[in-house]
Parts: sequence; structure tokens; C-alpha cells
Amino acid sequence: MAVDKNNKATYRELRYIKIPDRRLISGFLTINVVNHNDNDDRNDFNQAVHEKNASGISSLANEIKYSDTFTGTNSTPDFNGTQDRGRDGMKHTFADYDCFVFHVAGGMSLSGGINAPESGSTSYSGASDLSSAGFITGSDPYYWSDTSVQLTSAELSGTWYKHSNNTSNPLGDYCSHFVKYHLISRINNSSGHGLDQEASSQRVYAKHRPIHRQTYGHATLGAVNNRLSTAVVTNEYVLSHGIYDTEDSQGTDLGASSYTTLGEGRSSGSNSGFTKIETTGRTTGEVQDSSGNLTTTDGNTYFNPVDIIKIYGTHRLKFDSHTALGNTIWSHNGARAIHDTDFWDLVIDIGLRGNNPSGASSFGTPDKSLVKPQINVMFQPFGETAEFDISTSQHTS
Repeated sequence: MAVDKNNKATYRELRYIKIPDRRLISGFLTINVVNHNDNDDRNDFNQAVHEKNASGISSLANEIKYSDTFTGTNSTPDFNGTQDRGRDGMKHTFADYDCFVFHVAGGMSLSGGINAPESGSTSYSGASDLSSAGFITGSDPYYWSDTSVQLTSAELSGTWYKHSNNTSNPLGDYCSHFVKYHLISRINNSSGHGLDQEASSQRVYAKHRPIHRQTYGHATLGAVNNRLSTAVVTNEYVLSHGIYDTEDSQGTDLGASSYTTLGEGRSSGSNSGFTKIETTGRTTGEVQDSSGNLTTTDGNTYFNPVDIIKIYGTHRLKFDSHTALGNTIWSHNGARAIHDTDFWDLVIDIGLRGNNPSGASSFGTPDKSLVKPQINVMFQPFGETAEFDISTSQHTS
């Protein structure tokens, strides 16, 4: 697992799938994230946040209240309260899910190898060069000045490079991933949020981030488009797909046997604001006026634990370095260097909505997600075995 800040305040869960070098993969990748079943006996996250905050201004933890999920667009965390969803006591935590199906294709080429710098750097090789620059001490055996570790024969005979700025790594690598992915479907219960009255200091919930999908094509068919005419790029940003039925195939309302109904006597009280999820005739999510009142309601307002997903390839690559007199040299001959060229990892990088451990005054790097998640990843490439090892850490062998 890893943590990412970059003003999105996401907490990353990583999954790695080991793939051979230059193996073309093409298949379906399914990612399911749901509020953990440890919370089955509790309100859904958004309702729980509202109930907790309503019980007292200091009762809701600042790490939740001032997380990126519940703050506005300015650079300082702020909290404008929460909207009552009318779901108190319904224990709908199961609805806090986000499910994805991607078509993933491509692979990684690992045969290019390390790229030595062509210019703008100084090279060192052999005992005389390294010793005169202060990087090594001793006399057969030789020792690194910064670690006092004896040099191997490969380190002594290999070439080390120093960047013109004395510290950066001037070496490169020809290996590259060519993994692309296309979102086929995304389904969740949290796409109805439309509270946008931040300027009026009203309740704000606008952090359901879409997944980007991109298509290259031509505007029309024809001979000219089969030649070197410029492609048209179409971008789409998906919050959710899917239809939630409230009637059967004959138009009969499904009623309480299929979805929550409050019964009589609930025109007021703790659950009077409840609105069921539905799709018939809807063209927008909830809308809020400047006074904070909802001008249209939408039951599709549960919590989405996923902020962003990235899918890419990576291989283990580490250059060795040593420092002396303010200068750093780099090499791939060093004992600490790694360059795996037999396999690479397909990375499923899931950015979950993270907490704000810094509290109310500034954004902090999350150290956990806002809800405890259950995450399931399945990859089924066509023409290959589906029995891949899916690991929570990068493969080393």
C-alpha cells in the first residue's frame, strides 16, 4: 500500500499482476470496492457523517470533516455541514460501493536496457578515477567513502556517471510499458450529488470524481479518412452507468419487496427526507438553491469510496549511487542496482478517498481511507491463463 497527496487526498491501494516480457495481453479487468462488512450494522457513510455531525459540532472527527471529500475548492479545508439523506437506521452501508469493468490491452518491452548519457555528465571508471574524486578509500581492497562497504569487481571496473548538476541521475532506460485501458462500465449508487452552493456557505458535496475514457476516431467515413487525415479525439468523463428499476416488465411498481418504503406516518420525522434510487425521467442529480434547500431530490447519494483508478505497467529498476564531497555518481553496476528484464507488473492503482490527519487547518497526507474497504480484483486475459498471481506488493521474482 502507498499514500498519495497531490491535492486529491487519496489513499492508494495497489495490486500487482506479474506478466512476462513482451507478452501481449488483452482482457477484462474487474475492480470491486465496497464498504467493509464490518460496518454492516451501521448507517451508510454519508448518513452516518450527518448524524454524527448533527449531534454536536465537535462530535465528528476533524480527519473526516476536513478531508478532501467534504471540503470546497479553495486551498484551505472548510466544512459546510452535511445534507440529511433520510436514511437513519436503515443500515445501508452495502450501497457504498463502486464497481468497474475495463478492457486492458498491451504489454511491456524490457529488452532495450540501460541508456548511458550522451552529454552533460562526467564519467568515472576504475580505482584511480573514483579515488581521486573522493568516492572510494583504501588500496585493493577499496571501500566506498559514504558506506564503508567494500567494492565488488563489477563496481570497480564499471562506469559511474555524475550529472552536470552534481546530484541528479543522468542514466536512462529504454524499457517502456504500452498498456492502455478503456472503461466499459462503472456502476455505483453515488452519482446523484449536485450540491454546489459553496459560494453561499451551504452544504457542499461535490467530490465524486469521474473516470476518464478516451476514443480516437474520424468524424466521417470516406476515402480521405483511410489516409493520413487527423484523428478526432473524444473524451468522456464517467460518474456511473446503469439503470435502477423500480417497476417490473409490465410497469407494476416493485414496492417494498424490492426497495425501501417508509410506510404511512413518515411525512415528518427522522427519515422523512428519504428518496429511493430511481432512473425514470431523471436528467439531473440533486440541485440546491442558495438557501441550502434541495430543489430536486435524488436517492442516488450514497458514498463512493473510489476517487480515481490508474492502470499501467512497471518493472523493477533501481540505480545505485554514492556521494562524496557534495557530488553523487550513478551506475547500474552497483551492488544495490536492480533491473529485471524477464517480467514486469501490471499495476492496478486504486485511489481511495482518504482522511485528513492534519485536521482543520491544512490538508494532510492521508494515512487511511475514509471507510474500511473490501477490494476484489479479477483479470481475465483472452488466450492466456486466468491464474495470475495478484499481489499487494511488487513482484521480486
